[in-house]
Amino acid sequence: MEYSGIKRDTLFLLADNRFRDSKAFYEEHKEEIKAGITVPMRQIAGIIGTQLAKLDPVMVTNPVRMVSRIRRDTRYTHDKSLYRENMWIMFMRDKHAWTGYPCFWFEVTPRNYSLGVGFFGAGSAQMKTFREELAARKDEFLKAAAKCEKQGGLLWGDEYKRSMPGCPAGLEKYYNRKDFGYIIYKDTLEDLESEEIITYLQKAYKSLSPMFTFMLSVADKYYSKEE
Repeated sequence: MEYSGIKRDTLFLLADNRFRDSKAFYEEHKEEIKAGITVPMRQIAGIIGTQLAKLDPVMVTNPVRMVSRIRRDTRYTHDKSLYRENMWIMFMRDKHAWTGYPCFWFEVTPRNYSLGVGFFGAGSAQMKTFREELAARKDEFLKAAAKCEKQGGLLWGDEYKRSMPGCPAGLEKYYNRKDFGYIIYKDTLEDLESEEIITYLQKAYKSLSPMFTFMLSVADKYYSKEE
């Protein structure tokens, strides 16, 4: 599968479409938007998804299902604007059947792009299992975290106001999380125009993969205890 590139003009058009919030304007430029960003995002999903599915064979690998839509679902939100200016890819299991499992993602906006790894919908009980695994497999976890941080990953996830008891030394910034993951931000939009983005993503996700594998084992252990 070849990658056709995402140009700045397409990102500007995406932002303009979001600003106008007009069905008529969208219909007029629909094919241009599809060719300029929807198709290239599906190309990325197909190329990178093949690599990442080796880590988790249950991962969804159909690019149409992996890439977000331009048209927003406004049924359950106060924001009734019709269109979005960002597009993303989720590399993950079916979210309805596998709540709480980790995912990789890639997102493009008119200002930057980002990628990362994290849990998708993990609840407090699952995060308790995460803390147990941090304590039991501290060295393994810290090696995975170091790879994420060396690649430029920033820690994300809300924290509890009160420190959770029993935190082993050296795990303080990870242990108190309500959710957990790493995110990498890049503002070099020209990267998106050529296959350089494919090469970069392959390298970046390779660095994030040990953390994904650790988180996958946490989800497996949590659900095995639930059975």
